[in-house]
Amino acid sequence: MVSKIIVGALIVGYLGYIVFERFYQKTLRKSFTHVIHVNGTRGKSTITRLIDAGVRNCGFRVFSKTTGTIPTIINTANEQVVIKRLGLANIREQLKMMRLAQKEKAEVLVIECMAVSPELQYISQDKMLEADIAVITNVRLDHLQEMGSSLPEIASSLANVIPKAKHLVLGDAQFLNIFQEKAKKYHTEVHVAEDFQKEDSLNTFFENINIALEVAKVLGLDLDKFYEGMKNYYPDPGAFEIIETPGTVFLNGLSINDPDSIMLVYHQLLQKYPKEDMTILLNSRNDRPSRVLQHIELLKKLSDHKIILTGTNTHFIKRKLGKDYVARVEILRSVEDLKKEKVIFAIGNIASQGMEILHFFKDAQEVQS
Repeated sequence: MVSKIIVGALIVGYLGYIVFERFYQKTLRKSFTHVIHVNGTRGKSTITRLIDAGVRNCGFRVFSKTTGTIPTIINTANEQVVIKRLGLANIREQLKMMRLAQKEKAEVLVIECMAVSPELQYISQDKMLEADIAVITNVRLDHLQEMGSSLPEIASSLANVIPKAKHLVLGDAQFLNIFQEKAKKYHTEVHVAEDFQKEDSLNTFFENINIALEVAKVLGLDLDKFYEGMKNYYPDPGAFEIIETPGTVFLNGLSINDPDSIMLVYHQLLQKYPKEDMTILLNSRNDRPSRVLQHIELLKKLSDHKIILTGTNTHFIKRKLGKDYVARVEILRSVEDLKKEKVIFAIGNIASQGMEILHFFKDAQEVQS
């Protein structure tokens, strides 16, 4: 009898906690004029940062959070604060961000989606953030185990952040039919980013600028003022950049993980750098088996280049490439050896040795200047 009373009390207590937390979340959400939820395969961190800078310049108190290379808050004082986690990343962190933003009296919350699985993406949007503007930057073949093995499946997964009776901003119209179908059920308006034809790329991709400006357009902000603000955005530490050092140009694409995005950037780089001068550097990590297999197929497409492998799985990748490619594939022994290369296009992952290599070239650039 006593045990039944205890179990009953625990159930009532748990249900009471859920009701209270939901009420508290609703109260938090009412404190913001706008919540902008940025999702997609590539460019989420940079676009979050661009929107932050643009909205801030239009006179709003803005609080933003990215989960990119280094999880970071940009507070209402426009200061970057690195998020220190005690354990693994958890989507409940988004509620913590809402509390911090409310405490700082933020009017606009710009937040990068940190959920990967379709179920957690839905919970992040529908039960936590309740954003009035969702952004889906693009759809690429990544996180295949969680989102699905085809582009339409991944698009359907990303669609779980579509808000109800609000706004959805898309980076392109590739899977417009999939997004429109769900948006129609929710009575949500869909906006596809137009080409605003800006001449200055702001050291990012024009696609990112166009998406951020489309958000500004939906918000009804002054586009010129918004664009001026974007010129002062904080770049993500892992964002693509060109680092010129004595003897070597290092093209940091370490945060570009999926094959489609890598090839897109690669073809753009060939317009500036001779193919015969370019070496491909792949940094691999152990916890993404599906991505390793994708990278093996990608390297076969780039086999005209010298290929240098680093990180984990290097011998496995070299073996899987087979004897037809092995002559042009090396395993990195020392970061110093990279100074022998004229142009390095680094891809794969920025974690661990990737960050070490990036800092190596940034330090060399600082010495030069």
